[in-house]
Amino acid sequence: MLSAIILAFDTPRSAAPERAETAKREAIVRTLASLIDACVAGLVADAILVGPPDSGLGAIADEAGCGLIEAVDARSGLARALPGLRYSDVFVLTAGHAPESGFVDELRDLRAFGDRDRAHVLRAAPHSLLTRLAPRLAEPVGLIARREDFGSAGNVAALARRLRAGELATRARRTI
Repeated sequence: MLSAIILAFDTPRSAAPERAETAKREAIVRTLASLIDACVAGLVADAILVGPPDSGLGAIADEAGCGLIEAVDARSGLARALPGLRYSDVFVLTAGHAPESGFVDELRDLRAFGDRDRAHVLRAAPHSLLTRLAPRLAEPVGLIARREDFGSAGNVAALARRLRAGELATRARRTI
């Protein structure tokens, strides 16, 4: 089982300023909703939403039935969220991204047959010619690792490089 942390600091911005807050909240909700299949499959047990203070995330966390940590940046939020998780295996996902279909099957196979001690990175779906030709250049938006591997890291990309994380075949699409 995994515990999930959703980092809601760099959610996509809407082109229209009056719709920006609604777009941010919608991106977070879609990210949380993308984990429902993994919860039903018994792969994700609990979730914590981590975001900036006074951002109105309390209502989203309450509706989703997940925890909420408010912090000024991702590093301090992640550090505060890690001790409150139920399981030692953690899936950190950046809000605004949702794992594509096949993620649950790949995660199930990884948990059953893969190297459980090795970290694995989830990258954004290709969005340019360069990332289509070289998918490893796509932005890392999720990471599965042991709780103690996170340390004081707040950046998924830097942590994935430091842990020499394996690549998941599944990608994450933008939710907005």
